[in-house]
Amino acid sequence: MELSESIVLSLLMYLLAIAISIVAAFVVHGIVVIVSRMETPASAPVEKRPVPAPAPPEEDAIPAGHVAAITAAVYAVLGAHRIVHIESGPPGTIWTTEGRLIHQTSHTPRGGR
Repeated sequence: MELSESIVLSLLMYLLAIAISIVAAFVVHGIVVIVSRMETPASAPVEKRPVPAPAPPEEDAIPAGHVAAITAAVYAVLGAHRIVHIESGPPGTIWTTEGRLIHQTSHTPRGGR
């Protein structure tokens, strides 16, 4: 008889977890709806908002002398490498780039240069 009581108790706990999850989902949905209404003013429909024009692409933004200097610096520090692409990154990518650089160089053996 003890086994069936354990099963019933387990099922009740499972149903309780489901009920709590559903309530939490409705609370989160309500918060999302409230925040989205706060961000969108009722007087300005989404269709009538002005859309910012994209910036025109810059051609040859990096002078050839700068590319040569970067290539020479890479060769002096790392040895023979080939630069495939150079361009200005979008704003806010500095932390991402730095994190990738640290991750890639963390696997480099020390003293093997």
